[in-house]
Amino acid sequence: MAIRLDEFLIDVKPQREWGWLVISYLFFGGAGAGLFLASLYMRHPWGEGLGLLLLILGTVLLLLDLGRPERFWRAFLRPQTSWISRGCFFITALVLIGGLEMLLELTGDAGELGTLRTLIRAVAAGAAVLVMIYTGFVLSPSPAIPFWNSAFFPVIFFAYSLLAGIDFLILASPVLPGPAIDLAALERLQYYLVLACFILVLSHFSIMSSSAVAARKSIQLLTRGRWGGLFIGGVIGAGLLLPLVLAWPSVWRSEFQTVFAMTAILALLRLLGDYLFRFLVIRAGLYDPLL
Repeated sequence: MAIRLDEFLIDVKPQREWGWLVISYLFFGGAGAGLFLASLYMRHPWGEGLGLLLLILGTVLLLLDLGRPERFWRAFLRPQTSWISRGCFFITALVLIGGLEMLLELTGDAGELGTLRTLIRAVAAGAAVLVMIYTGFVLSPSPAIPFWNSAFFPVIFFAYSLLAGIDFLILASPVLPGPAIDLAALERLQYYLVLACFILVLSHFSIMSSSAVAARKSIQLLTRGRWGGLFIGGVIGAGLLLPLVLAWPSVWRSEFQTVFAMTAILALLRLLGDYLFRFLVIRAGLYDPLL
């Protein structure tokens, strides 16, 4: 026991509390909220519904991770101090208000509500944004894990969630009923979002490189260590740089015509990078040594 205590005091230790169920929740929950927000802007109720389904799927995975899903109500008890508790309220608000918004759009009763309708849309949009960023706030106030202790995380999670949500919308566009989806406009937006994610990730790494011992060790794991291949090849290469290179010849043309097969490939690459980013951020979280 003394040896293990000494190791804990003088060496970094990986966090093992959050596994693949939580990571998958972060992915589907963020993507669902991002898809809902994009569809809300486009007034596409079926896209909104798909976004809510992804969010619910992610929430089910989170409940399974608790081990005792029937006690989920306890997560609502500490909104004053816990971002996880606040997130439960954000998710509930998005499912309820977002579901109402979708039904109003589908039934055609939207125009009869006037100001109330505008308020419903605003609250639904606000709830979606909060769901997209709150997981970043769950991680960022974590001084024990310096790699997570960054003001960039809420912004990074917002950008990646919107990116993933639009990619799911692109992939579902051939089978979604409702208004036609402008794939060219979405692909242009995705180009800028990929650039934003790339800059944000590099900025986070730049700050962490001069941070605490555990944060520097996390960067080493992600660039030259155990997770280097997945991070450099998957998150940066396949998820960000390759989509930028493949889309470059097309998105800057004034008469940009999309081919669904190409946009689908780009969307799948970005989704792969998005999932790997969340997976590796959690896996690379290391506790700072006490001494």
